[in-house]
Amino acid sequence: MKSKKDFKFSFLSQIIIVFLITSILSIAVANSMISGRVAYTPEPVRSVYVPPQEQPQVISSEMKPEFKLAQIDVFQFLVSFLIATALMLLFINKSKGKYLFEFFFSAAIIFGAQGPFGIFFSWPYALMFSIVLVIFRFVYPRIWTQNIIIIIGIAGISAALGTGIKDPLFAIIILIILSVYDIIAVYKTKHMVTLFKGMAEKGAVLALVIPKNFLFWKKKFSIIKLENKNEFIFLGTGDIALPLFFATSVFAQGLSFSIAVVFGASIGLITDHLIFVSQKQKKALPALPAIAFFSIFFYLVSFLFIK
Repeated sequence: MKSKKDFKFSFLSQIIIVFLITSILSIAVANSMISGRVAYTPEPVRSVYVPPQEQPQVISSEMKPEFKLAQIDVFQFLVSFLIATALMLLFINKSKGKYLFEFFFSAAIIFGAQGPFGIFFSWPYALMFSIVLVIFRFVYPRIWTQNIIIIIGIAGISAALGTGIKDPLFAIIILIILSVYDIIAVYKTKHMVTLFKGMAEKGAVLALVIPKNFLFWKKKFSIIKLENKNEFIFLGTGDIALPLFFATSVFAQGLSFSIAVVFGASIGLITDHLIFVSQKQKKALPALPAIAFFSIFFYLVSFLFIK
């Protein structure tokens, strides 16, 4: 019979393995995008085309069109995040059925999954495989199918957002602001807990489900009970997506910087896990602050060693 210490290590090892797999996949998607292939468009272009002001009389085969990277700023990101959160809370209060939530859940995964699939396949096929993946999750609902679509979806979404940030400083600002927001949303207003529980009750668990051991991955998804805190740990998608958003935003500076961010985020996840399991009465924990702190810390420290 396993001891409580064994179960704690089992949870932690699964969390780290899942995070590292998602990190590798997300960085691979970022590399694919930066190197000239974008999975979200029919044509493999790097960015938004900007026509030159003056058209030359003679077109040379060596001439290349000018490009301007597609960019998002801090204000756009935060406003979009708050609007999405507000809408989801509104839908939870007004909607009695689960189909609307399953639709949004599926749409997000389909969008994100095109990134990883786009590494190997052209746009129409990447989209097709993304749709098939989501259908398979609902046809064959298991813990492993849930986690697979979350991993693939997060990897693509994080890379798409991260490569759209024009300056890593903006990503740092976003992480700091959302860390403060996470503390308020979990401990003060508690609307983040309400949002998660509400969506879970509607059949859309926007989280990685970490069971007490690897063998539980093959169990049916229906065995998950939110009140059973000893059997499962729910790792929110934002706690994975946001540090990877930061890691892919610094990828243009060099792979080593992305690795430093991923390493820092891993330390943050370990810290969060140790705090969570040390609680006598298990309660929701704002995981992002520790993850963001160590991600930013190791990114800054990496400048001392990376040239």
